[in-house]
Amino acid sequence: MNGFTKDICVDVHDVDFNGVCRASALLRYIQSAAQQQLTDNGMSYDELRAMGKAFIISRIKIEFYDTVRAYDCLRATTFPCDSRGYSFVRCYALTRGEQIIAKAISVWALVDVESRSLVRVDDFSLPLKTLPPIDLDIGRFRVPTSIREVGEYRVRYGEIDQNNHMNNTTYPDLYATFLPMENRRIASISISYPNDAPANELLKVYLAEEDGCYYLRTVRSDGRVNTEAQITLTDI
Repeated sequence: MNGFTKDICVDVHDVDFNGVCRASALLRYIQSAAQQQLTDNGMSYDELRAMGKAFIISRIKIEFYDTVRAYDCLRATTFPCDSRGYSFVRCYALTRGEQIIAKAISVWALVDVESRSLVRVDDFSLPLKTLPPIDLDIGRFRVPTSIREVGEYRVRYGEIDQNNHMNNTTYPDLYATFLPMENRRIASISISYPNDAPANELLKVYLAEEDGCYYLRTVRSDGRVNTEAQITLTDI
């Protein structure tokens, strides 16, 4: 797979009680590669902010094909795809040697920080080579009507990024808090991010299980939906 690459060694602190690298850490690895590509091409977080712009994630889908453990040597590959309208599409892969262990596709919005309006793809020059998207369907999913409240979750210091809201890579850990993770790992996860969660926000968490999938919804104290997720688990 062509694209920008970054080599990674799985940190022992990114492993859960099963001895498996957490999905949040793997998501952070691939997004770090994407940020490095942007930074190397004059679009670091600070440089974009100086332009009055910021990328905000809208949706992501990830599939994990094998178990990842501490000290595994991985290579993250990422590239932007042909995009249109207000949706900037980016793809990722994680490999261990010749084995593809994860693939992901994401959709981002570019926001004008001052006006909070969205910037069209045609109105922003992204000086990066685009490639065709990988074979993952990032279509929207339906949350079952049987979903019910299962608890609350306080957004904490360690989850807040420079945008002063819960970083998108931390949500799989939030979801896993409410899932039966003993001797299991996340096999796939799709997340939709309609609204951010600011520092110290108390989220209500809702859960449903249907046809082998878990569905989660987080709702802010003002009643607005923060995120929705569809997750499958597999035995280790």
